[in-house]
Amino acid sequence: MSDPPNHRSLREGGTAREGEGADFPDPPPGTSGGGAPVRPDVTALFNWVSRQREQVLGWLDRIRSRKTGGDDPFNLNSVPLVADRLAGIATGLLAMIVVDRYYGPAGLGVFAWFFSLLAVAGYLACYGIPLFVENRIARSPESADDTCADALAALLALGAGAMILCAGAAFSIAGPGRQGDDPVLYLLLGPTIFFQNINTLRSAMLNATGRYAAAAGLRIRQRIVFLAATLVLCMADVPVPLLAAAFLISQIVMAGAGRKTVRLPAVSAILAGRKHMSQVMDKGRTFLFTDNLLDVVFYLDMLILGWFASPMELGIYARALILARLFLVVPGSLRPVFRRLANQRVAARLDHRLGMVIGSAARGLFFFHGVAAILVLLNFPRVMALVFGLQQWVGASFTVFALVLPGLIFFSAVTALEPVFEARQQAARLKRMTLVVATANLILNVNLIPLAGIEGAAMATAGAMLIHFFLFFRLLPPDLHTARISWPGAAAALYLTYALMAFTGIGMIFSLVVVPALFAMVLWMVGFFNPQPGRVPMGHMPASST
Repeated sequence: MSDPPNHRSLREGGTAREGEGADFPDPPPGTSGGGAPVRPDVTALFNWVSRQREQVLGWLDRIRSRKTGGDDPFNLNSVPLVADRLAGIATGLLAMIVVDRYYGPAGLGVFAWFFSLLAVAGYLACYGIPLFVENRIARSPESADDTCADALAALLALGAGAMILCAGAAFSIAGPGRQGDDPVLYLLLGPTIFFQNINTLRSAMLNATGRYAAAAGLRIRQRIVFLAATLVLCMADVPVPLLAAAFLISQIVMAGAGRKTVRLPAVSAILAGRKHMSQVMDKGRTFLFTDNLLDVVFYLDMLILGWFASPMELGIYARALILARLFLVVPGSLRPVFRRLANQRVAARLDHRLGMVIGSAARGLFFFHGVAAILVLLNFPRVMALVFGLQQWVGASFTVFALVLPGLIFFSAVTALEPVFEARQQAARLKRMTLVVATANLILNVNLIPLAGIEGAAMATAGAMLIHFFLFFRLLPPDLHTARISWPGAAAALYLTYALMAFTGIGMIFSLVVVPALFAMVLWMVGFFNPQPGRVPMGHMPASST
């Protein structure tokens, strides 16, 4: 008797009859249909493993699409971005530890202050142009060549201007009564900004086309070179300001490595783009202060604190901010994914689906960072002892970290929503809001730092971030009302969970299990995971509903 057709297809690696055995996987190629061993075939085994992987991934995609309306912002593309941010945090942390071990807290404070100066100057020198390029190419891929040529011409001009300004600053501060190494720092600052502008454009081009892994690979390589250069300079016992040469070396290496990954416009196209530099700068200015606001605020705090605090206090403050930046890894990494998703949905006139997708992501990010915050607070002395090996400044660092933490957690939810303003051509509104936040942070720092020192800087940062959170949701479009989160219930759940865990005093191993479960239960009780009800304007209603 011959087997039925569906039985034969299962043995030979085919598909079963629809509705009958279709959910059962194929048998491994090392056995026959009846289980009798046969000679193993490496090619067949590889094909079988590939089919099983595709089935599992398809099953996971179906599960996720039911919860996000078909759009999954947390896809595999986010993995290299998170790895990139982790590499940035890890290399920055290790560089700080190396400088601390070789030069002490005072040297760490000076290094962190110069690091902040480079970050703020480099951010301003880009003038928002890379972010404009990323949004423009994501919306109109056919205009990529002209957009990149005009943007590169503008960025090269800004980089050259930064070099001239830094050279002038170096010569102006040189002379009797000045610290001799400071002019060298400014001379290194200009070229670093020049090459950084080129590298940021390359990253924007790669992110806009969905090549997140390539962009992350370039930045990871640059950060590894920076860490290695910092270690070599520390071993050479150079003065602290000269450690800025590590940034310049890493940017030059990234510029050279990026030539194989993505080609920049030709020289003729760049020369032709000079005619449009003013237009590109005007468009880039719209995106200035709309991306990575928290990073700019942190660096601005360090700069202002350097005018009032001693290098030792700067070092203590820098240690707390190293841990605080860990909470920016995931939201900062996913921002390009959300930006591309929002631009695609707006271009396809699918605005009505953004509220559900981004709202779910925001609630998930808040829960994840809330759990991480509680665990860090419960084990803060162990973390500081493990990283820095010193106990005498743990109390001051804990105070700084605890004051900054609430703003960090709420910001992690807000950053998932920011690309919506950019995709809807409302970046000017977002820019005005961030300028208000930056101004408030500046006023708070100037008034609180002289009174409370590093604790005052921490309070200023926390206050600025909470202002940003409330203003952001106030400006959120009405049709995205479902993306909002109930902040009073979320804050109460966060505090209640931490208070209960601190009161019980259970060990670190048990807290890893109890904290997520307890925090999730309290959030569920306050209705945090339920979307906020609201009316959707008629212009944003879907065409049909089934």
